[in-house]
Amino acid sequence: MGPSEKTQHAIRRSTRLPLEVPVLVTSLDAASPFSEPCNTTLVNAHGCGLIVPRAIKQGIQVRLEIVSAKRHTTALVAEVVPLGGDPETWLVGLELEVPGNFWGIEYAPADWKIEETALPAAEQHADQAPGAAKRRWRLTDISAGACYLETAAPFPAGTPVLLSIRALDTECLLDGVVRVSHAQTGMGVEFTGTPAHDRRAQVEELIGRLTGNREVPKIFVGRKEDRKELRKEVREKEGQLAAPNDAPDAALHDEGPDPLLELIRSGASLTAEQLLSDLRAQRLGNRRDPRIDLALPVLLSGTDLSGRPLDQRVMTVNISRRGALLEGIHGMLGQGDIISLARLHKREEFRVAWVGKEDTAAEGQIGVRAVDPNTSFWDEVLAATAESGLGTASGSDGTGR
Repeated sequence: MGPSEKTQHAIRRSTRLPLEVPVLVTSLDAASPFSEPCNTTLVNAHGCGLIVPRAIKQGIQVRLEIVSAKRHTTALVAEVVPLGGDPETWLVGLELEVPGNFWGIEYAPADWKIEETALPAAEQHADQAPGAAKRRWRLTDISAGACYLETAAPFPAGTPVLLSIRALDTECLLDGVVRVSHAQTGMGVEFTGTPAHDRRAQVEELIGRLTGNREVPKIFVGRKEDRKELRKEVREKEGQLAAPNDAPDAALHDEGPDPLLELIRSGASLTAEQLLSDLRAQRLGNRRDPRIDLALPVLLSGTDLSGRPLDQRVMTVNISRRGALLEGIHGMLGQGDIISLARLHKREEFRVAWVGKEDTAAEGQIGVRAVDPNTSFWDEVLAATAESGLGTASGSDGTGR
């Protein structure tokens, strides 16, 4: 096993968490003196990765200090990777000489094996990692594709994150992207990373554990940054690489509608009050917008996945104030696509929330939700239907509303 492989093995012995911790790194090698304030990008029980503004000699011993927590330890420089840029920076991997929860993370992953070792009473508060201590997470809603976390300090929308959710002594690690964020309130996260079918099974197992007992899950959420992403960021800044596509994962449409996922995806168009009201309604199994079974012809316009224009007449299966289930679609559309619907004197944009799977009874159907949360596109029809005394629908409209 070569040096690089040994380093990889050492760094990966315990789960890595994306966490920015301000640290002071000081050389203990008299031949290579330096002292630099830095920020970690990844931490685990065996070391960390951090960005430094100078080249550091591999193999030397350093003093690693979290100044704000008045705590320090020693580590070895295990790997040094140039990142380029102007000014130039380096990614440095440090291996702790004494593995453990040096970072003071309250709900560290299970494979850190630190819970049997209680912190000294004098250090219990000081040991909270900067940034981690400011955030407390409460999981209020979760589905196969998304979750909502209440917190006073949410990450901004668009932030890649890693979630560690522990219940019944079992840990579930999930990659995600923050789709909607409200200060002092919380954030909605769409799950990403692993293939959709595998991720669904993993999350459904987690949901089973959460609903099968009253244990409050232990949750850690951190920014997701790794070496590959750091190199991408540098190349993007230098104009060598296009920014990554942050498009939603469309694979989940094969599994049917996911009301929470669609709400999280459309959350940016809602106020915090509207989003939380919708979340509460979903949690209680209610609908904020009742829907009715009604067949109406509408004109659908847009562009399919192959770039061909669509201009066709389709029928509604049911409608609600902000959404509809449509059938008779000819052409491939994907989740997140924007289409236009027109009827009588009205025309409005809708976002595709769900697409019926091929070779099923739902083939040729799509669920759509109005881009404008204050839409009035169906108001006349809904008012007329209410006057006629027609009841609400019992089937799904594909939008979860």
